[in-house]
Amino acid sequence: MRAKTLRELWQRGQLRLLLSATRLVQPYYRLVWLAAAARAGLLPRLADGPVSPTRLARDFAADAADSDGLQTWLDMGVTLRELACDEDGYRLSGFLARRLADPANDAIAAILEEIATLHHRLIFETPERLRQGRPFTLDDQDGVLIARSSRIVEPFLHEAIDDVLAPRGPVRLLEVGAGTGAHIRYAAERNLELTALGLELQPSVAELANANLREWGLAERARVDKGDVRDRTPEAAFDLVTLHNNIYYFSVDERTALLHHLKRFLAPDGRLLLTTSCRGGSPTTQALDIWSANTVGCGRLPEVSELTAQLRAAGFDDVRSRRLMPGESFFAFQGRA
Repeated sequence: MRAKTLRELWQRGQLRLLLSATRLVQPYYRLVWLAAAARAGLLPRLADGPVSPTRLARDFAADAADSDGLQTWLDMGVTLRELACDEDGYRLSGFLARRLADPANDAIAAILEEIATLHHRLIFETPERLRQGRPFTLDDQDGVLIARSSRIVEPFLHEAIDDVLAPRGPVRLLEVGAGTGAHIRYAAERNLELTALGLELQPSVAELANANLREWGLAERARVDKGDVRDRTPEAAFDLVTLHNNIYYFSVDERTALLHHLKRFLAPDGRLLLTTSCRGGSPTTQALDIWSANTVGCGRLPEVSELTAQLRAAGFDDVRSRRLMPGESFFAFQGRA
């Protein structure tokens, strides 16, 4: 760049703006590229060592003529320092690429994909959708992806489950919104006498959960039905009812009635455990708040005091709340029937 050009940018007050805007670009590209590479299966494909461009073209391009197109995409990974390329081919280079190739880190890969796809749409489309009166719907999200990304909070949920679930003795669990079935699995492995029924609104997620339960050897003790708990006749036969990360699938003004309905599923002295993000918190939580406030049939994230009051109004005793993640607005709520 010539000194004259630099001086003109400075005099117009654009140099600092240009530098600040440019700093945003690479992290954005890195997030999107990593999410795409994980989703495409490239990262696990390279986990065992370098692979030649020719072999990658056979694996990832339907037509050999598209090899240039694939190479341009791979080369962005090199520019971002997540890949390296030498005479042996492309290999994983960056810390994130190497760690996301491990299936054990699938929840982190899923949350990156959720941010790059759904959260991008939420932030970008919401103003125009509000002007047009065209809210999001549940069909705008990938239920399986959400179920995967939700597992990122599992260690904190396990703490909350431990607080209400005895490690021995018969327990019948009703889980509203079963996701992948992972929380049922944890409860069933903590208490070997536990039996569970899960309810899931989205058929594809219910199928995924039941497939997982079969794989984990829990199909005889637990199952997930497709359905809305509000359409189910209460039976006071459960010792524990859980709702994890889904109270915002219900509008604010119907939550007290929902909680009262759930109380009728509990046997005497049974407990409700509800975990949820609450208002405030990180930008990721705020994106969830945008989604829940702008999606048909859903409602914004709760305030802690508001949800505590709704539990009491629904007839629960011994209502309490606890922050599960330091510095984040993720809470567990308990109530006793």
